[in-house]
Amino acid sequence: MRTKGFWLWVALTVAGLLSLPAVVASAAPEAGVAQTKLGAGWLAGIAILAGLAAAFLGYGNGANDISKTIATLVGTGLANYRTAVKWGAIASAVGGFAAAFLAAKMVDTFSTGLVLADPTMRFSLAVIIGAVVWVLVATRIGMPVSTTHSITGAVVLTAVGAFGASEVAWSALSKKIVLPLLLSPVVAMGLALAMLGVVRLVFRACRGGQCQACHWISAMASSFARAFNDIPKIVALLFTFGVAAGLCGGRAPLWMFFVIGGAAALGALIAGLRVTETLAYKVTDLDHEEGLTANLTTAAVVIGTAIHGFPVSTTHVSSFAIMGGGIRDGVNAIRWGKVAEMAAAWVITLPLSGVLGYGAYLLLSRIYA
Repeated sequence: MRTKGFWLWVALTVAGLLSLPAVVASAAPEAGVAQTKLGAGWLAGIAILAGLAAAFLGYGNGANDISKTIATLVGTGLANYRTAVKWGAIASAVGGFAAAFLAAKMVDTFSTGLVLADPTMRFSLAVIIGAVVWVLVATRIGMPVSTTHSITGAVVLTAVGAFGASEVAWSALSKKIVLPLLLSPVVAMGLALAMLGVVRLVFRACRGGQCQACHWISAMASSFARAFNDIPKIVALLFTFGVAAGLCGGRAPLWMFFVIGGAAALGALIAGLRVTETLAYKVTDLDHEEGLTANLTTAAVVIGTAIHGFPVSTTHVSSFAIMGGGIRDGVNAIRWGKVAEMAAAWVITLPLSGVLGYGAYLLLSRIYA
């Protein structure tokens, strides 16, 4: 991670938060205002922009999050980066496509469950832009961040600026998102600690090749779970725009899952190295047992919560699962300085993506009425 770049973004976040109240106060809330009728050309152009922004968010998600599922393969020396990322990308694509049939509750949470006002095209596009800009920047500087945090921050703070604080479903936000986000890392670390002893007994009973195969399978299960959890959230943003624009309704169409899932796999293949290096080598040293345990924990927690519509951060779950495996060897086995940087990145993601989202909203307000 590039320390100077990281603290630059911290400074920008603070500056943005300090200026946000004044900016919000100067903007007229949009609640109750009818959606402006646009010509066919404008509508087509904005729809293309929304689709591209959502695809780039999928790309950034794959580039940033592939690390959480293959880091143990690379960190233990079981596979080189290119091999691990190739198979991880394939498993992620499958997970994204499976979400179209099994993760409808997740789409509902992020498309209709957080904002009481009817989302407009401007709001929906601004949320996508706010989330994608931060995820891509974080990936570029090698910072593991949560796509879930980025999307949530963009939705909530942009909604506050666009419609007013009363139009945010704060109760649903706390129960469906904040509580799972807070509890899931603790559950992941505890589960990893509990499972590690069992996994080590199994490893002693099996041959080396069989153990390595188990580690590979666990990594692919974790890759599947990551996309199964994240792709529906991004699809929900694009679907919300489509509904606001009058282009779709009912359920999110299958093609959205294929486009976003494919973009995520492409992002993993092209740009997943930087964050992988952080989690594979800079948090703690892993052996095969610890790597397998971290992957099994991530897959179990993420898939279980996604099916029931509770969004958790794969970043948090996998990172704490990795820490859970490492901390069994003693607290000094964890590089706490790197963990502190990661934790700071998670904290600033919510406000920073929100500032970026509302800034995009104000910019779009100037482009078309």
